[in-house]
Amino acid sequence: MPLCSSCGGNTFIPRVTGDKFQTSFQPEQVASVRRNIELDLEDYEAEICRLLKEKECLERYAAQLQSLDSPFHKIPNEILRQILDDSCDMNSFRAFDLKSRHPTPDAQAVRSKPAMVVSSVCSRWRQNALSTPVIWSRISLYWEFQEDDNWDGQEGDSWENEDTGIFALLSHFLDRSQRNPMTLNLDLVANALTDESALHPLLKQFFGRIVHWQCLSFYCEDYGIGVLLDRAGIPSVSFPVLRKLRMLGSAFNRDLNRDLIPFINTAPNLQMLNLPGRFVISRRNIENHNRIDIQDIFDRFPNLFSLGLTESLLYGDVVAPTPIAYSSKLEILTVGHHDEWEDSYDSPNPVFPILRLPSLKVLHLVYDKPGSGPTDNHGVYFEDNLLDDSDDSDAEETRWSSWGPFRAFVLQSSFQLTTFSIQRLSISDVNLVEILVLLPTLQDFTVDDYGISPIRSPISSEFVDSLHAHRTSPLLLHGARIIPRLRSLRLLNLATLVFKDLSVVEMIQSRWSPAQLHTVGTSAFEVDCLRVFTMTFLYRSEVEASGVYRSLEPIEQNGMMVVIQMSGKTLWL
Repeated sequence: MPLCSSCGGNTFIPRVTGDKFQTSFQPEQVASVRRNIELDLEDYEAEICRLLKEKECLERYAAQLQSLDSPFHKIPNEILRQILDDSCDMNSFRAFDLKSRHPTPDAQAVRSKPAMVVSSVCSRWRQNALSTPVIWSRISLYWEFQEDDNWDGQEGDSWENEDTGIFALLSHFLDRSQRNPMTLNLDLVANALTDESALHPLLKQFFGRIVHWQCLSFYCEDYGIGVLLDRAGIPSVSFPVLRKLRMLGSAFNRDLNRDLIPFINTAPNLQMLNLPGRFVISRRNIENHNRIDIQDIFDRFPNLFSLGLTESLLYGDVVAPTPIAYSSKLEILTVGHHDEWEDSYDSPNPVFPILRLPSLKVLHLVYDKPGSGPTDNHGVYFEDNLLDDSDDSDAEETRWSSWGPFRAFVLQSSFQLTTFSIQRLSISDVNLVEILVLLPTLQDFTVDDYGISPIRSPISSEFVDSLHAHRTSPLLLHGARIIPRLRSLRLLNLATLVFKDLSVVEMIQSRWSPAQLHTVGTSAFEVDCLRVFTMTFLYRSEVEASGVYRSLEPIEQNGMMVVIQMSGKTLWL
């Protein structure tokens, strides 16, 4: 359809108008009129298509204007950067992608790098993402070589090309992190050294920035971190901003006592140290003194307030006298326990007989399967026969063998503990109550029974009765009250199929004192108001006890957080 040469407007003029619709035609004129009608219909159809396209364009433009008018666009850039910081976690790299002939990351690989995701939303987000170096400084590298089936080994397609693939991508992240303190997870299953025994170029990018390491989790299948630092050729090793360090041993590298030496006198600001591998606690069990023990850690890291260790102690082991390790600053302690020996150790490796920690506030005890590797594997360790109460053949195998030393540790340290958790440890309800009697300042208590059969679980009806604020219990002597300052109680992953639910309800009601929500009881027989209660059953049906727990509805409406789960379903009170 022709347009006006002056204004560009539509020059469409109908051939058949409305005033001719009632006009009579001669037979010889009918064919001409019908032809004009057909041409007009074609023109009208073309005009309708043009108008519809213009309408769609206007609608899209209106939608764009509406999004630009969104209140989110009025958020200042400073707040947007904080939002990006809060929403971006670790940027994960998997090094077996190095040999791919197609180095461009796929959709899944991009999703594992949140900094890339948020920087691809729009130009404003990209500008703010590039101006927020902290989101680029959180990097996790899992390094395991895996051949690409389509890789033909031609020059330029190799993963060793530093101009493509993960090399270039990591360089972009490190450049954009600028001088921001780094959070780094290095999980090195593949060989970290080249054929010439030099540090691999991929790792050199990280080791060249050790002065920016703030949080480090390190695992290497073949070498300690000291070897890699030496092969990196760094003239002066220093970790001035290192705050958190997590060292893991492996099947070939178990000597964590030696691996910590590079950090001695080089990490003055270290605050959190986690040694889930085999760290020999006592100097008595260290063959030579070119290593450090637990007291060296306390002395050389004066700002340390959080420590994670793993103990090895079989049931019935006799611990020889050993020098005491003392710290007046440590506030958080996590102890992993396992009851299997490893080939390179032929003596117990206890924790509690050695430590004296008067300032301890938070304590976590967890069953730690030996050889679980670098990934915090908290999977099912005792899933088989969870419900078979009659089979007690492995009772000693899963029994927590450090109860006696732990009780002595609590008595001799005289700390005022506020948070205590027990995860996957078999301990009797009698022993648990005996420990809780020694912790009158406890406010937050958690027991996770996952993997513990009901016959060896400490969470019994008698234990719940012992928590009652007024009722006596056969587990308590002289009418004592345990943990009177308790404010949060979590009993998780119980495998039992039968439980006295009424005892749970009555215990919660006895500890609900709204008048003491903002006060602390002064009398030895007064209890604080319980604020949070969570109880989860793995296999019970919600139909069995839902009516009993509905009596807690008034308490929940008045402020207490009550969560009851059965077989993964939360009961609505």
